[in-house]
Amino acid sequence: MDLNEFPETLGARAPNGNDPRIDGLVPSLVLEPEDGAATAEALTLCHQESMGVIPIGGGTRLELGNVPSRLDAYLMTSGLKGIEIDEHIPGDFTMAVRAGTTLGETQRYLKEFRQYVPLDVPHPDEATIGGIFALGEPGQRRRPGARPRDLLLGFEGVLADGTPFKAGGRVVKNVAGYELMKLFVGSAGTLAVMTRAFLRLRALPEEVTTVVIQARRPRAVAAAWRELRNLPLAPEMAVALSPTYAESHGLHEWNLLLRFDGLHEETRGALHDVRQRFDAEVLPDDRNLWDAIRDFPKSDAALVLRGQAAPARTIPLAESWQDGGALIAYPDTGIVYSQTTDPEALSDRRARAEENGAAVVIEKAPLEMKRELDVYGETPGGYEIMRRIKEKLDPKNILSPGRFVGKI
Repeated sequence: MDLNEFPETLGARAPNGNDPRIDGLVPSLVLEPEDGAATAEALTLCHQESMGVIPIGGGTRLELGNVPSRLDAYLMTSGLKGIEIDEHIPGDFTMAVRAGTTLGETQRYLKEFRQYVPLDVPHPDEATIGGIFALGEPGQRRRPGARPRDLLLGFEGVLADGTPFKAGGRVVKNVAGYELMKLFVGSAGTLAVMTRAFLRLRALPEEVTTVVIQARRPRAVAAAWRELRNLPLAPEMAVALSPTYAESHGLHEWNLLLRFDGLHEETRGALHDVRQRFDAEVLPDDRNLWDAIRDFPKSDAALVLRGQAAPARTIPLAESWQDGGALIAYPDTGIVYSQTTDPEALSDRRARAEENGAAVVIEKAPLEMKRELDVYGETPGGYEIMRRIKEKLDPKNILSPGRFVGKI
């Protein structure tokens, strides 16, 4: 279609130098619809033309995923911005926000009400609400109740063929019998495009305290976590830092960082409990460190891997991957992030992961490597179900084609 044939509300234009490349690819068309209705119209047109479409929010995680099997258009959610003030009910700790709004903007608005969305994802001033839930990654907060799927009460969106729908929360109208709330979170833009979200909020904590426990050996970190994970006030965040990463922030050896959020009495009590058991230090100025951990890894890494082990195997996996590159691990969920400038390290790290019963996702790698493999690793047991759902909701395979698990 000629650009002049698109309605003005769709924001159709040719790509320019400011638009991102995905694995070296650039589409022939960029759409920036101004609202949910225009988003539905844009997808209807793309569906009719069988165009491969990749939805883009803040563009902070575009390196994640397989090489697209085709790319004809970007659907930018930059026109879907705004906090719906009338839909924020402070007493109920709920709010509505348009999907193109950044997390940072949302948090700044809520701070006036002593509330926040308990998500700490990378680059919050660029990451959008829609993108965060599409990826479903929890960021630093990995406890139940602080993961994306726990915080999404409901949402409005558009299917690949342009059909608008509502799911969960304040409005319950699912499509074709599927629970779209559960399917959408973590689907990486392959099933639908979110246009509006209803979120669960929390009260800002009265006090935040970070303590650090240093150890020469990673096994000591694992032992400390086993003893501390069931404290009366569970840590809001827990992360282990490898010596290489710790040294870049003025720390030494292996480190276990625990962050406690709550009332003054609660955080003081947690600090007392930790110090009774271990030689722990309080980090008085911890914001920069947590921000750096949140945004890990740096963009200059050639290879970035995410390992998923059973929680009890988190530190053993981290130790087996420790070869001089920066590394962080979340002992409460079994997730380990590792970066290196040597892409040849992949085969060794996959072998070490297998020894620890862990799966590996390649979050970033040279394009030549990505073309030859599935970045999500071996096809999971539920792949056939995933494929059928994709086929049912996106029969022409136009949304993020080839990007997801099994190159769906």
